[in-house]
Amino acid sequence: MTTGLIPWAAGLAALIVALGCIPVVLRLLVGPSSADRVIATDMLGLLGVCFAALVAVIAGHAAFLDIAFGIALVGFLGAVAFARLMERASAPPAREPAA
Repeated sequence: MTTGLIPWAAGLAALIVALGCIPVVLRLLVGPSSADRVIATDMLGLLGVCFAALVAVIAGHAAFLDIAFGIALVGFLGAVAFARLMERASAPPAREPAA
């Protein structure tokens, strides 16, 4: 456990990150297009990374940084998968050659 100004700053940063979750969740629920929802999902992953890193600072355990790394990796792979899915959904179907 760290002492001094760092836990207070980390607590304030956690509050700011928590407030940042509100518009992201609204965009995820209301988002007019699927691209908005995908970006909101990716942003929630990034906010999760922030929370894990802040918990690592507040608690003084480096194990939370491994969790942050895992969340970042899964978020990146999810964003790539969603991008490929949206690319395939927007592409016109392939024409079959006439026999």
